[in-house]
This record gives sequence, C-alpha cells and structure tokens, in this order.
Amino acid sequence: MKDIFFRQDTIVAQSTSPGRGAIGILRLSGDSVLDILSPHWKGRDLRTLPPRYFTLGHILDRESHPLDEALLVLFNAPHSYTGEDMAELHCHGNPFLLADIQRVLCQAGARIAEPGEFTFRAFRNGRMTFTQAESVADLIEARGAWARRNALSVLVENGDAWIRELLDQVINLWVPIEADIEFPTEGIDALAFDQLLQPLQALENRIVELLQHSTRYARLQEGFRVVLAGKPNAGKSSLLNALLGYNRALVTDIPGTTRDTLEEQIEINGIPVRLIDTAGLGEARDVLDAFGMERSRKALSQADLILLVLDSTCEDPSEATKWGLEWIQDHDYDGQTPILTVAAKCDLLSEDSGWKTLAEAVLVSSLSREGLDHLSASIAQVLQASGVVNLDERVMLNQRQESVLQRAREAVQRARSNAVNRFPQELIATDLAEARSALEELSGQNIQVDLLGTIFSRFCLGK
Repeated sequence: MKDIFFRQDTIVAQSTSPGRGAIGILRLSGDSVLDILSPHWKGRDLRTLPPRYFTLGHILDRESHPLDEALLVLFNAPHSYTGEDMAELHCHGNPFLLADIQRVLCQAGARIAEPGEFTFRAFRNGRMTFTQAESVADLIEARGAWARRNALSVLVENGDAWIRELLDQVINLWVPIEADIEFPTEGIDALAFDQLLQPLQALENRIVELLQHSTRYARLQEGFRVVLAGKPNAGKSSLLNALLGYNRALVTDIPGTTRDTLEEQIEINGIPVRLIDTAGLGEARDVLDAFGMERSRKALSQADLILLVLDSTCEDPSEATKWGLEWIQDHDYDGQTPILTVAAKCDLLSEDSGWKTLAEAVLVSSLSREGLDHLSASIAQVLQASGVVNLDERVMLNQRQESVLQRAREAVQRARSNAVNRFPQELIATDLAEARSALEELSGQNIQVDLLGTIFSRFCLGK
C-alpha cells in the first residue's frame, strides 16, 4: 500500500457490504471526480449541483446507454470525509451492476481504492488524527453498544486528547534539559533532580493506568466469557437457546446431550458476551464424555462469569445452592471468578416452592422465557460489580497502541531511575526523547510508512 501514500489520483470503491441489497453505494474521492462522472451522468449538470444535495439521474456506459437510475451527492474539498472532492452514487444493490458501473468509472480515469485508502486520505489531509482513523476500524468491528460508544468517542468527542496530554508532559520535561545541554549553565543540581522525580512518577502512573485498559479492549472485541455450568440435564443448553433467541444447541430429555463446548456471541445490556455452553460435569460414561468434561473445566478456568445452572424441579433450594457452590469448587474453580446461580425450569414450580423466595438465585424458564430479562440485567450487573466491565471508561487501547505505550512507559521509567541516581542529564534527555518518539508514533506524527500500510490494510474496502 505504501506506493500509493502520496498519489493524488481519484479513487473509487463500493462502500456498502458485498452482495445483493436494496442499495449499493459507490464513493469516489480525488481532484478529478467531476471530470470522471460528468460524461457518464444524465441529469442535472454536476458543476451546478450544490454540495450535499441529492439529485436523481442515470448512470451511462461508454456508449451513453443507461446502466442504472441512481441518486448522486457531491462533497467539495475540504469539507468531505477525505478532505478532497468526493461523490457518492446510491445505486440499486445488484453486485454485477455495481461492478459494471465501477468498471466504467475506472475506464474514465478512476482507480480502485486500496482497503482503508479513503480513511488514510482523511488522515493525510488532516481531517482526522491517526488515533481517530484507527477508531473508524474499531467502530466498524465493535461488538456491543459499549465498544461502539468508546470507538465513537475517540472519533467525534476528542477522545484521543490523552495522547496529546502525555506528549505535552514529556516535552515540558524534555525541553529544559535539552536546552541546558545545548546551552550549558551550571547543569542540573540536586534540587533540580528532585524536582524531576514527582512529574516523572505522575507521568509513569498515568501511562500504567492507561495500559490497564488494554486487556479490557481485547474483551470488548472478543466478548466477555460467560460460562453455563452445571449437572447434565440441568437446563444449560435450553437456557443458551433462550438467551440467543434461536435453537443453537441440541436439546433432548436424555442427560448429557451436550458433549462439547458451544460458543455464541450476544449483546447483553450493551456488553458483548460470549455465551459458552458446557458438557455437564460428573462421572464420564466414555472417552468422548471425558474429553467434553475436560473442555468444560478449561472453560470454567477462563470464565469472566459463571452461570451455575440448577434444575429447580429436582433440588431443594437451600441444599442445591450450597451443593452447587461446593460442586463447582471441585471443578477447577479459581475462587475469583464471580458466580451467578440460575434456577432453571421455574415454570414447573408450585406457587409455594422455596425457590420463589430464594434471593441467591435467579429463576428462569427457557420455555416460557420467564425471568430472562432479569437474568440479562443480573449478568450485566455482576460483570460491572466484579470490575470486569467498567461502562464509564472512555479510553480503549488496541494491541498496537498498547505496545507503543509500553515503550513510552519503559523510557519514562529509565528517565526517573537516572534522575534518582543523579546520572548525567544527557541520559535523561535521551530517555525522554524516546518517550516522545513513541507518543508521536502513537498519535501518527512520526510513524513508519510500512506500519501505516499494515494498519490501514485491515480496513474494509471502500472505507
């Protein structure tokens, strides 16, 4: 991709998902948008069309035969997504038709855009920062309302200001030291060393705080692991199907139907969750059972939340909950993962059942869907109360950002250590310069072309 970083030609790509649909959108960006479109447009003169104003017309092929009836809207530089002249064609969503139109536009002088090239041009032309550009991909890939809000906050709410704040702090520390090296007076005395320690420690603490968000970001992308565990035939698979809203797991009256783990993605109260149905733990009937139970134990050891599913029709409530907790502790429970007790099949209980008044359990019926909303709310509440999920966080770090920020932290740590040991100021200046370089890479002010290509190539075509 690096060979097109500085090209100023006009690009075209489909910005809607591949496949058939009601509408298919083609977008163009570059200085020659009007020159390319005008010969193939029958309708209002595009050179008199106001920006951001839809007009209806026909797209023509090279022989001036109509290809499609479409809506067209223009965006003038610099007030567009890329900062260049742009156009969007809203066509009928036939993939072969869109391919024909795109081919005509390329024959007229456009070029098929590389993945992420529209967003790269927005970054190159100063329409967004590098972190904002990354948040575009995060927003598209986000699973759950929480992840979407965080990606959107970076894109439209100045959510990457923390990078500039860190960079300003580093520069404010580095400049006086570098100036004293270039124009020496008496060097840095002991008092000056002591004055460096507190701001360096505060800077390091802030970076450490930000790095703690990186693991949560990974969970945001893959979903928090909620494991359904319990005896065979307790109702785990039925509960999985009920929460999903469709039949994913095979359900029968025969105990031990599930002999492997099943995973499905779902959003619960804005939180992305991976529901994991497990084989019932107990006495293995055969080798296949033993393998399934081993996978169940592994799932329990990796869970963010365990749903302990109990059959409310077969268990005394007080004894069942006590036994359930003891039982799960015998199956690779780490003692830290939160547990939410779920009493399944509550539609079969009598009105005077002790389960009805048991505060320790959430009563649900997969058949009648009774209690499912309460269970969803409880799952979200437990994840937040345990600290696994923090819905107030507005900073999320992807893997690249975490790695670069870790380099900045290590450089600040070395600078503080050198200040503590009264080492020459040149060493402190070098460390702070390395921290500055890392933060500038984080913001996109100083980043290698090869790395830019790697990052933008993960964007979808047309974005």
